[in-house]
Amino acid sequence: MKKKLLTGFMAAAVAAAAILGGIKIYRIHQMNQSGILLAFDDYCAEEWEEHFDLFSEYDAKVTFFVNLSEPTDFCYHADKEGHEIAFHTVGHVRLTEVSDEEVYAQAIAPLEVFREKGFEITTFAYPYGAKSDHLDAMLLEHYNVVRGALALELHGKHELRKGFVDSMSLDNVNFESQEAYEEQIIAILNELKGGKGRVASFYSHAIGEGEWCVSDEKLEFLLEKAKEMGLQFYTFQELQYW
Repeated sequence: MKKKLLTGFMAAAVAAAAILGGIKIYRIHQMNQSGILLAFDDYCAEEWEEHFDLFSEYDAKVTFFVNLSEPTDFCYHADKEGHEIAFHTVGHVRLTEVSDEEVYAQAIAPLEVFREKGFEITTFAYPYGAKSDHLDAMLLEHYNVVRGALALELHGKHELRKGFVDSMSLDNVNFESQEAYEEQIIAILNELKGGKGRVASFYSHAIGEGEWCVSDEKLEFLLEKAKEMGLQFYTFQELQYW
């Protein structure tokens, strides 16, 4: 009887070790998995929501930096789909040109309203990319990550836990042609694929043919090529808890 119990215990121990080992291997794989932070700024709820099926097709999770005083139906739908709701001020104010009191009203005070309605917002994007060290310090007392604009830097995942992050615009106005866009995107994705545990941050606004939009063709090209290369799409908040 004792022998049977011992044998059973050893089998259970081996099984447990195998499970824990599998979890460890999976975690290492996830830590080494490079990927993309794809974000949209301002508030273009109808256009964004129309592309939820496209995001789902490519297993892409997105961060929406919204200009709102409180959550809308779009916010709840996006959250249900696994996307992140992040903040971009109430009125798209250039924070470098207003008082600290106005910064608080625009970028910090609304967090409590969102929190009371079920959203723990931890990521902020500067309108116009207008930032300063003083603003970084002020905002990082309330957010884990603040995001800039108009620059690309590949970041290690650990850098996304706290601090400032650069981001590259995908807006149509920045590219002379679809071919120029594709060439630049492929170069960035190849660099990501060649490394371990790195992420690139991209953002746009609306989705369409306007200057301050990313076209459907450009958006799907990024989604398709990233998936082909085995790159993963992350939200900012997801990486803050690694």
